[in-house]
Amino acid sequence: MTQAQHTPEATLLEEAITILFCEIDDAYRILNPRAGLYTSLKQLSDSEVLALALFQQLRGVESERSFLREATRFFSHLFPGVVGLHPSSFHRRLLRKLRRFLEPLRRAVLPELVGDPETMIVDSTLLGVLHPRQVSQSAGFDGASWVRWGTFSVYGVKLHMLCATNRIPISYDELTAANVVAEVHLTKELLDEAKLGEEVARKLLADLAYRSENLEEEMAGLGIVLVTSEASGRRPGIRQQVEIVFSSLKRVFGLSETLATTITGLASRIAAKITAYTYAFYINRLLGRPQGRIKELWS
Repeated sequence: MTQAQHTPEATLLEEAITILFCEIDDAYRILNPRAGLYTSLKQLSDSEVLALALFQQLRGVESERSFLREATRFFSHLFPGVVGLHPSSFHRRLLRKLRRFLEPLRRAVLPELVGDPETMIVDSTLLGVLHPRQVSQSAGFDGASWVRWGTFSVYGVKLHMLCATNRIPISYDELTAANVVAEVHLTKELLDEAKLGEEVARKLLADLAYRSENLEEEMAGLGIVLVTSEASGRRPGIRQQVEIVFSSLKRVFGLSETLATTITGLASRIAAKITAYTYAFYINRLLGRPQGRIKELWS
């Protein structure tokens, strides 16, 4: 069976994979103390499935079949149970049982990554989900809608995110229809989920879509100053950090090119991608590498 060559790059990648698994395993045992009861009966432990799910996103492979074939060929010495594992079994186990642990695992390392918790950035991005021909030939995609995007229309959903000034996603909201504009309750939910201990944001940067007297009043009641693009023109680079996050998630992690056919599957893939993105930053710090250099290590 083919093994990865022992080049410096391969050695560093194996070290990164080992760190990823150990971090996931340690955090998962705290989140689910009963996880090890039936490990001997499973081809892969829960921690291995979760680590492989994040590794799949870090490798930029959407197809479970293609990823498991690659993992069997090059990384079976790290994950022996991956040999002969059927893609549907891997997918079902992650989707039905382990998906709920992705965000808690991400939040386990979040406090060590966040730079300035008093200044946060809120924004949203459009994710196209079906080709126009697929929309007309099917019942559509639950939760999606048409929206005007530049000179053409896109059928998709919106992902709302709260981000730290150092490009770490703090919280992200459930998907909304593409035609949903920024709303007060969405922003408040993101802030409620973003609290790190007793810390809360004191300044919230946003673009003009979030300009609203109601939102400004709500934020003021929480002791938060809402600063929109026009008012924060002297510091445009800070607000653009969340746009860089969205760009990285789409370019490196294929956020806008998932193979999901249901809203649940899409939500699972988004959770896996954002968790993998966060752990990529964390592992780069542990290895003493620039935190934003992700693709060079995992590809």
